[in-house]
Amino acid sequence: VPPENAVNLIYSFYKNLLQVRRGGLYFKEKHYKCVRADENSIYLQNPDGGLIVVKTKTYILVATYRVGMYPSVCVEAVEKLGERNA
Repeated sequence: VPPENAVNLIYSFYKNLLQVRRGGLYFKEKHYKCVRADENSIYLQNPDGGLIVVKTKTYILVATYRVGMYPSVCVEAVEKLGERNA
């Protein structure tokens, strides 16, 4: 994810979590439905793939995946990476 786009995701994560949870997020002209959100992570998807954002004490990790990938594996990998950096 390019830095300028990551900034938008981070802003949504911090400032609009409830709104993103209810209505999803428009990112790069695509609508992503919120599958899961809590104070430490957002998991969004659309028909082409998805976005995962995980917050740790030190980092905010952003991952993307495409159709055909296993999103649960992507979510788990990003969350585990986040736990190591917590």
